[in-house]
Amino acid sequence: MYSPQDFVTVYQRESELCVRLFRRIPSGGLDYRPTPGQRSTLELLRYLSYGPYNVIQRVLAGDWTLGRPTAEVVKDMPASDFPRNMRWQSGEVARLVLAADPVRLENDSFTFPWGETLKKGPALVNHPLQWLVAYKLQLFLYLKATGVKDIGTADLWRPPSAE
Repeated sequence: MYSPQDFVTVYQRESELCVRLFRRIPSGGLDYRPTPGQRSTLELLRYLSYGPYNVIQRVLAGDWTLGRPTAEVVKDMPASDFPRNMRWQSGEVARLVLAADPVRLENDSFTFPWGETLKKGPALVNHPLQWLVAYKLQLFLYLKATGVKDIGTADLWRPPSAE
């Protein structure tokens, strides 16, 4: 059984791992873009700092149109705001998820704009949480591509308090 508190604990840990990786971005690394069609490191940080939260609030409310689009909210965010924004996001996610009725998380469905329908609890795990983890890996790969040599795969999972 995966409780709302379990979700929050994992979400907060993943957010802190993103902050730890952020601290490793080398000089000039914010402009790194693997190919012309992909996000730069700065654009990736901007998305990470609000995108998963935005989906969580929409799933819990049952309304995909709730709030403003992520790109609009973060378009001018400087990289230096990333740690603060990730911690704000973690706090808001904890507040929203822990306030949600566990019975509704288990029984109520949510349909995403692409047509997929899931119960709200699994929807939170299968999309915003998995996106947070996936984009954390993308940030890690960007760091490796920009020459950061003293990080390894354990930096993707080792608890931040184990530093």
